[in-house]
Amino acid sequence: METQLSSTNSRECAGLHLPDCSSMSTSNALPVLRTSDLVGAHQAVQRLLSLAIPMDKFQVNAEAQALTPAEAQRMVAAFPKSTVSPDDPYRPESNGEVRRMIAAGDPQVTALLPVTLHLESQPVGSIEEAFFAVIGSGRASIDWDFFSWPAVPELDLEIRNKDAYVQIAINSRDVGRDVPATDHTVFIHFRSGDVERAEWLAQQVGLQPIGPVEWGW
Repeated sequence: METQLSSTNSRECAGLHLPDCSSMSTSNALPVLRTSDLVGAHQAVQRLLSLAIPMDKFQVNAEAQALTPAEAQRMVAAFPKSTVSPDDPYRPESNGEVRRMIAAGDPQVTALLPVTLHLESQPVGSIEEAFFAVIGSGRASIDWDFFSWPAVPELDLEIRNKDAYVQIAINSRDVGRDVPATDHTVFIHFRSGDVERAEWLAQQVGLQPIGPVEWGW
């Protein structure tokens, strides 16, 4: 199956790593599952990661947007060492100030919303369950990296760690979370030009492409 690159996503390589950087994007991302079941999406990711070859720094990164004070409080309580920042880059409040206001139930928190929780370079398996539990109605993303995709001899593909990621775009349908949705999308990230590898990976775990390839990170 030949999967074409979506031109509508060439404007950026957004997401957790390199926002607003289309000229720097080296990965592509193939959507392979769309579901309202976040647990099911994570199970699909786990199947994909069972094919991966972990590196020493095998890790997970996540971001989640809180749209209400209650959502923000749940996030701060679940992840006391996380960074929480207003989406408005011109707000002067520091991470510590924002966290204290949220934890105290300060009514001024409403003026800061939406805020985003940031979790970076966490051990795989250490945050996923708690992260999924605090997701509200805002858009979010979680990705796994520092691993290699396996060789596929029948496709003449060698082991590849460059641009190897798996991502769930939560309450969104695109890598950069520009398109809000009520469901979640699983993406296989891969080196540009390696779409056959992504299709092969999906097939090994009972998944298949559900849309065009997007620019990655």
